[in-house]
Amino acid sequence: MDVLTKLLELIEKIPATFWGIAIGSFFSLSGVALTNRANDRRLRAQLTHDRDMKTREREQSLRKDIYLAAAEAISAGLLAIGRFPNLDIPNDKLTDPYTDKTPSIAKVHVIATEETTKAVANFVGELSAAYLRLLTKRYPLIAEKGQITVMKGLLDSFGAVRDRMVELMRQFNLDGKTDQQQFAAIQRNFDFEQHRIAETVQEHDTRAAILYSRQIEYMKECIAESNRLSRLLVPVVVAVRKELELPINEVAYMGVIEGSIKKQEASLEKFVQDIQRFTAPNPSPPGDVPQ
Repeated sequence: MDVLTKLLELIEKIPATFWGIAIGSFFSLSGVALTNRANDRRLRAQLTHDRDMKTREREQSLRKDIYLAAAEAISAGLLAIGRFPNLDIPNDKLTDPYTDKTPSIAKVHVIATEETTKAVANFVGELSAAYLRLLTKRYPLIAEKGQITVMKGLLDSFGAVRDRMVELMRQFNLDGKTDQQQFAAIQRNFDFEQHRIAETVQEHDTRAAILYSRQIEYMKECIAESNRLSRLLVPVVVAVRKELELPINEVAYMGVIEGSIKKQEASLEKFVQDIQRFTAPNPSPPGDVPQ
């Protein structure tokens, strides 16, 4: 009790100004503490926001790189269809530019949304199916081209024998020989080779004309497939741009694609007409062989 009494007496002796200063200091320190706490919360929130933004930027950058590589692969896939009508390209080399880039498309499935994944998978499936359809129709054309190439080789060999017979007849006359049986044998060989050449040329030209016509039709079919796939590419582009937060008007974009397809079809039609006009048979005098 004595200690408590002395403590109370000591407190009573403290001036009122001291209490004012002490209370003011307490409130000041409390304000500073509250301010620091609020600043700390804001700082943590800012750091969290910055971290989220950087993570988002990295993800968007990754998406952009993957989608650009996939777009290049898809473009190569469409361009490969334009190689099919060129019968000089072997079947196993037709899609090499696309095959080399297909791993880029596989990466899309790792980061893409469900909408984008479905659009890409649908396009790739249709592209592969188009390859198989066009390749199946290409085999007979390749076989026919092979037959024509064989005929060209036969013509070269027949022509060499014929030219040899001509040389023998010329030498026969230069040497002043009179053996008509020998000359007749040479003449028969010449006539035989000449006849074989004429028959082979006729068959060669007939086959070449048919192959040319079938190749034109095949080219039209390839372009039609390419145009169909171009329309299927629209959902892919729209889905990707949405993921990358790039604005796009789907209707306007589809209109651009349709306009491009119509121009291509018109150009193709004009090309075919020009080719047919240039390769049409030339008028010949009566009784002459058409050129």
